[in-house]
Amino acid sequence: MARPATAAVRLLTGEREPVRLATTVSILLHGLQIIDGVPCEVGDRVLVKDQADQRQNGIYTASEGEWFRAADARTARAMQKGTTVHTQVGSANAGRVFEFMADEPAVGSDAITIVPFVPPDVAEVVDEVEALRDETQVLKDATGASAGQAAASAASSAANAGLTAADVVTTAANLAGAQAARDASLYGKGIFPTIAAAIGLGVIGSGAITAGSGGNHGTL
Repeated sequence: MARPATAAVRLLTGEREPVRLATTVSILLHGLQIIDGVPCEVGDRVLVKDQADQRQNGIYTASEGEWFRAADARTARAMQKGTTVHTQVGSANAGRVFEFMADEPAVGSDAITIVPFVPPDVAEVVDEVEALRDETQVLKDATGASAGQAAASAASSAANAGLTAADVVTTAANLAGAQAARDASLYGKGIFPTIAAAIGLGVIGSGAITAGSGGNHGTL
């Protein structure tokens, strides 16, 4: 748990005097009320950081009537970026330190952003972790893209191989058809180029074909 700084350290570092409570939701800046689970009392310093209208954010002094900004938090310089404040009690915010993030805001006109304070050394570690996470994601995306390209290439090769096999089958069928047509044409002329052709056309059975006297072609 962070400890509040001494007055001397606050003067050097820009840390404001500690507040007793810090809000967790937007509130009405009027009357005594429960802040972060704790009833506030007259004179309590309260860090108001969650207003719907961020121009109202800042450090206030609680009262039974209207709340006013604390004496040490009424100017742009008092709430400039890097100014911190320690919270003393509360269900959620006890012991926490918060930081003002606006660059010398015009009080009442500019939004005042207040966030949990992160020490510089921790912030550096967070930045390094986030950078490493981003690099890891880039590598992951690149690996996924390469795997996708390899899968697409393999699928394309398989498709091409399938087309090649189909072409071979088609070519063989065409050749067989051409041979059958040729044999049928010769048969019409009484010529049987091969025994297989004669048998295939149903001209003869499995018997032998003898040479004819009028030519080189066989006859029944």
